[in-house]
Amino acid sequence: MAVSSQRSAVSKLQTENRCLLFYACLAFLFIVNCAFGAPDVPLNFDGWITEALAKLETNGITGGFHRQTAPLSRAEIVEIIAQAESRVRAGEVVTSATDRQLLEKLKREFRQEIAETPGLAINAFPQLRATEEKIAPTLESAFQYTIGKVDKRAAPRVTLYAEFEAQNFENPPLDGKTAEQRFEPWHRARGYVIDFKRSYLQINSTHLDLLVGRDWLFWGASPFKTVGISDNSPPFDQIRLTGRLGKKFKATAFTTQLNSTWYDDGEKRYLAKRYMSGHRLDYQLNDRVEIGVAEWVLYGGDAQTVEWEYANPVTFYYALQYHAKADDNIMFAFDAAIRPIDGVRLYGEWLIDDIQYVRTSNDPHAVAWLLGATWYPRQLKRHLGIHSEYGRVNRWAYTHLVPDNQFTHFGYVIGHPIGTDSDVFRFSASYQFTVSTQAEIRTVLTRHGEGTVADRFYGEDYEALSFPTGVVARTAEIGGTFSYRPRKGWNASLSYGWQHTQNTEHRKGQTDQAHRFIFDIGYLF
Repeated sequence: MAVSSQRSAVSKLQTENRCLLFYACLAFLFIVNCAFGAPDVPLNFDGWITEALAKLETNGITGGFHRQTAPLSRAEIVEIIAQAESRVRAGEVVTSATDRQLLEKLKREFRQEIAETPGLAINAFPQLRATEEKIAPTLESAFQYTIGKVDKRAAPRVTLYAEFEAQNFENPPLDGKTAEQRFEPWHRARGYVIDFKRSYLQINSTHLDLLVGRDWLFWGASPFKTVGISDNSPPFDQIRLTGRLGKKFKATAFTTQLNSTWYDDGEKRYLAKRYMSGHRLDYQLNDRVEIGVAEWVLYGGDAQTVEWEYANPVTFYYALQYHAKADDNIMFAFDAAIRPIDGVRLYGEWLIDDIQYVRTSNDPHAVAWLLGATWYPRQLKRHLGIHSEYGRVNRWAYTHLVPDNQFTHFGYVIGHPIGTDSDVFRFSASYQFTVSTQAEIRTVLTRHGEGTVADRFYGEDYEALSFPTGVVARTAEIGGTFSYRPRKGWNASLSYGWQHTQNTEHRKGQTDQAHRFIFDIGYLF
C-alpha cells in the first residue's frame, strides 16, 4: 500500500509539472507582442526533411541527386538514403556526428518505405500560434496510405497522400482581379479556414512516376526562393509526370489550371480561364555538378480551355506558339550548382521571360537571375552553416501585354516573392546544436522599384530608366529563429525580426519600421 501511494504521489507530481509547463507556455504566448502579419508555418511535416537532405548533399554524404526539381517523392528519398548509406559503409565519406544523426532521423521517418511494407500513416499536429491580433489554436494533419513496392519484378507503388490545415488567421489581400478566393472561411466555425494544402495520388514505378492532385512545385537551385517556379504561390492542382533515365537524367512535365481572373477594360468584361504547362530536364554530370533547363507557358482568355499541344510533355512550346501566331507567356529557365569541395555549394539561376534576339526590336530584355553560396566549415564539424544569395528581377519580368497571362496564381507571383523591378541580398548563419535543434540569424536587404507585375510595356524609353525604377523603397531586415523539431513530441519555434523601410510606398523621405515576434508551439503525434 505504501509503494502504491508513493507511485500515485509521483504520478500526480508529474502531471502537475506537465500542467505547469503547459500553462507557462500559454502565459508566454499571451504576453508576446507581434507585428506585421501572420507567420508562415515553420513547423510542417516535411520541411525539416528538405533541409536535412540539402545539408547532407552539400557535405557530400548523399552524393549527387536531382535536388533542383522539387518536391521529391518519398520513393526518391528512400533511394537517396540508400545511396548515402552505401557511401558511408564503403568509406567514401566521413560523416560528422550531426550528419550521421540526421541520416538516422531520415531512416526512422522513412522506415515504412525502406521496409517496403504497405500501410496507413496518420500525423496530427495541434499548435498554438500568436500574431499581432490574436492567439489561436491551429491544426495540421496528414494521412498517407501506400501499397506495393518499387521493383522491376513487382507492381508499382501507389501512394495516397492528403495534408490539411485548420486556422483562422488573416490571409494577405489578393490583387483585386482574382475571381475566387483561395481561402473561404467557414463562418459557423468562428472564421476557421480548412484547406487541403496537398492532396494527391501518386504511382511510382522504376522509370516513370505519375501524380494527380494538389501539390507544390519548386524548380531551381536556390534553397530559399527561386526566380522560376517557386512555392511562393499556393500549390497547383495538376497532372505531373516524372521520368528517370539512369542516375544522370530526370525529366518532369506538368499541366495545371490556375485561378480565374476578371478582365475589364471599360468596354469588354469577361472571366478569364488560365492554364500553365511546363517541362524540365535535369542532368547530373557527376556527384558535384547539376544542371537544369526548363520551359513553361502560361495562357488564358475568354472561354479558354486546355491547349493540348502544350500538355504534350515532349514538344517545344516556343515553336508551337510561333507557328500558331499566339501571344502566350512563355518562359525559359537555366540553373546550375557545383560543389567544388565537400561542404561548399555554389549555384545560380537565370530566367528569360522575354529576350530580344532581333536587332531591330525596340523592346527591353525581361530577365531575372540569382547567385548564391552555402558553406559548412569542416573545422566546426559541420554545425555552422553560412549562406549568402543575391537575386534580381528586372522590370517587365513576370508581366505580359495580355493581362490574363501575367505570372501569378491567386494574386501571388509564382516566381520570386520580391516581384518585378526588385532585387534582394540575403546573408544568414545557422548553427545546428543537435539533430533537432537549430538557431539562425539573418539579414535581408531588399530594393523595390515602382514597377509591378500588373505593368505593361508600352514603348517607354527603358534605356533611360535606372534599376530599380522610380522612387525606390529600401527595406533592411535583421532577425533570427530558434527551432526545435523532433520527429514526434513537442515542437517549437521562436522568431524575431526588425524591419526598417526607406521611401515607404515609394514616397520619397517617408520611413517606417516594424517588429515581428512569432512563437509557435505544438505537439506532433
